[in-house]
Amino acid sequence: MAGAGRAPPPGRPMGHPPLGSGAGLLPPCGAGAPGGRAAPPSRVPSDAGAGVMGAMPPSERRDSVATTDAPSAFPSGSRPGFQAPAPLLLALDTSGEVGSVAVARGGQVLARGMVLDRREQAARLVPVIHRVLEEAGLARQEVDGLVVGRGPGSFTGVRIAAATARGIAMALECPVWAWSSLAGAAASHGAEIPDALRLESDIPSVELPKDAERWPRYVLFDARADRVYAGCYRFPAEGMEELRSPEALTIDELLAQDLPGHTLFCGSGALAHAELLDGEGFTVLPYPAGLPTAEGLLRVHHLHPGASPLDPGSRWEPQYLRASSAEREFRDRSRELAGSPEGAVTE
Repeated sequence: MAGAGRAPPPGRPMGHPPLGSGAGLLPPCGAGAPGGRAAPPSRVPSDAGAGVMGAMPPSERRDSVATTDAPSAFPSGSRPGFQAPAPLLLALDTSGEVGSVAVARGGQVLARGMVLDRREQAARLVPVIHRVLEEAGLARQEVDGLVVGRGPGSFTGVRIAAATARGIAMALECPVWAWSSLAGAAASHGAEIPDALRLESDIPSVELPKDAERWPRYVLFDARADRVYAGCYRFPAEGMEELRSPEALTIDELLAQDLPGHTLFCGSGALAHAELLDGEGFTVLPYPAGLPTAEGLLRVHHLHPGASPLDPGSRWEPQYLRASSAEREFRDRSRELAGSPEGAVTE
């Protein structure tokens, strides 16, 4: 579904204007560009690397982050009538090209921030966390729990989030909940993003009926070449359904599945394979639909009020779904040295 689309006008949350209010917005989508690769850094405005949301003069900019303390409630799909005990939760995700942090109490997001340059996630994530807490007028000791995106996505990125969450949890002696970054991306519609990420999209805006907010959302993260990380979710009035659990597969393998009707595709992998998906008759949502955000993770957590945290002190691992390129190269080299036939599995 290629074409000359436009990103939403300033001040709009992630979603699709034809659906009306924030409560009816469709999920946000991950960055990327058709052609099998994510959107290159050059597509981000030249001042985005050091920008804070809005037109702040360069002399006043402090970090490669974007923050806002404007409160917002989670979009529709939260459990009607559900009264959370309102713990203060800190959420973070660095599985994609943008690092994301948010703090919320119950269903209210108090402040949020982003690291706009993937290369600075390791150095900037903790400062952004401090900034977000400061914007919300909170001390770190007030944090009651952590919500973290465990991947899949960038191997380095998911390790950054995991290590940071472990360190904070140990220091504050608070529980940690880890959710799929794909689920967080599916739940991110309505999340606010900085102006610097409002890029021109190769995918045009799509007018959809009002009930489209209940349609399945198949989130695809680009895993290079013809491979994607994929998960499919639906948000009925009573909560959230996982239609297909996170997996790593080729785009052809995905299309061979018996896909639900009215499936909406989004994310960097959907944008990378937009022409193929469009040719199969599917709707691909424009950027930023499918972008994994901390705000989306908070919504996922809010829709699972009975979820148990990870065991205290556990060395839980991110959800990689497949071996890293270095691991694959080592395995292939080991097979060559051992004289194993191609395709054989060696321990």
